[in-house]
Amino acid sequence: ARVASLVSLSAVLLAGCGGTAAGSSGSWANSSSKTIVLRMSWWGDQTIDNDMQKVIQLYEKTHPNVKVQTEFTGYSGYTQRLSTEAAGNNLPDVMLQNYGPMMTQFSSKGALANLQPYMQDSQIDVHGINPQLLKQGVMNGQQVGIPIATNALAILYNPSLLKKAGLSDPKPNWTWNDFIQMSEIVHQKLGIYGARTLDRSFAPELYIREHGQHLFNKNQTGLAFSDSSLSDYWDINLELIKSGAALNMDAIQQIQGTEMEPLAQQKAAFDLRWSNQLVQFSVFNHLNLRLAPPPGPNAEKGLYLKSSAFLSISKNSKHPKQAADLINFFINNLGAAKVLKTEWGVPVSAKIRDQLRPHLSKIDTETYDYIDYVSKHSSPIDPDNPTNYAEIFQDLTDIDQVVLYEKETPEQGAKEFRQKAEPLLK
Repeated sequence: ARVASLVSLSAVLLAGCGGTAAGSSGSWANSSSKTIVLRMSWWGDQTIDNDMQKVIQLYEKTHPNVKVQTEFTGYSGYTQRLSTEAAGNNLPDVMLQNYGPMMTQFSSKGALANLQPYMQDSQIDVHGINPQLLKQGVMNGQQVGIPIATNALAILYNPSLLKKAGLSDPKPNWTWNDFIQMSEIVHQKLGIYGARTLDRSFAPELYIREHGQHLFNKNQTGLAFSDSSLSDYWDINLELIKSGAALNMDAIQQIQGTEMEPLAQQKAAFDLRWSNQLVQFSVFNHLNLRLAPPPGPNAEKGLYLKSSAFLSISKNSKHPKQAADLINFFINNLGAAKVLKTEWGVPVSAKIRDQLRPHLSKIDTETYDYIDYVSKHSSPIDPDNPTNYAEIFQDLTDIDQVVLYEKETPEQGAKEFRQKAEPLLK
């Protein structure tokens, strides 16, 4: 139903567009009859691809001498595809980048253009964007990425399942002990999982930050947390798994895609995810899911606002001004924002957010309200990860599996991770 409504909305917007779109300079768009071809790439699922294509159609409608060739792939193969194109000096004009190893990799090789000149002349209008978000796109003193939307970690939960188990919705100041207890009650009373096993991609960092520590020191030459913080995190997962309130590792291996996740299947009440995933998890069975801050104590120390993705321009682009105009359209055009809604997260432009709010669905309103909450109850994001983070994270992944299969104790796993990670950082 949601996809159908977006198709209808896109048709209305296309029919009603004329002249230059709001939020797009368009000053060069009709200055020549020569067709300008831009290449643009992104990752995601089919719904994201459909929506991104609709935004491109809106752009081409108001820029008739521009043709955008699109490249889409799943996230797992996206970096490899860009790496291959970079090796041949053939990166797309505009490309989606992720905060972390992806943007670090291409920035460190000098493959991304400095977008500061386009920001200074307002060809990319960044007024109304949270400075902390904008700063996340700066690498080595250059603005190489413009944030496309805002995200934050959240507990996605099913209030109807909690009610059936005799539980109320989680409070903002709830704790990890509350999380464990509520998950076990759901499991005992409803015969389903209470929670999805915490994901090593982001949960350990959240837990470590809540304890006033960080994954890496400021110079990124060593770890900046105690072994006990990591082992205590693993203890939470193990307690949930042993009680049957969370999936064991064998069950996790069987999950293929969001639609098979326990929360989406109404087989779990809780899942720690990014806030923009509320729509993805809700759509499959028309669920009335909600968002809550992660458990604490000190959740505000752990939480941070994060750009869900960045738009960058290739250093070798032959049409950088037009590429900048396309980026500006994505972040400042109301028609584009109406199509994307919260697919990537909450729009970064304060003006666009205010214009959209009266027209939001219940789910999108939930996401907006949650981001408003996090903006007032969070701490700055940690610096970008080290360039060899992929290797460090692979070590964490391997040890995480060993610990959750109970082949090592959490204490042994934390010690082993330090022994493997520290030499890589030095």
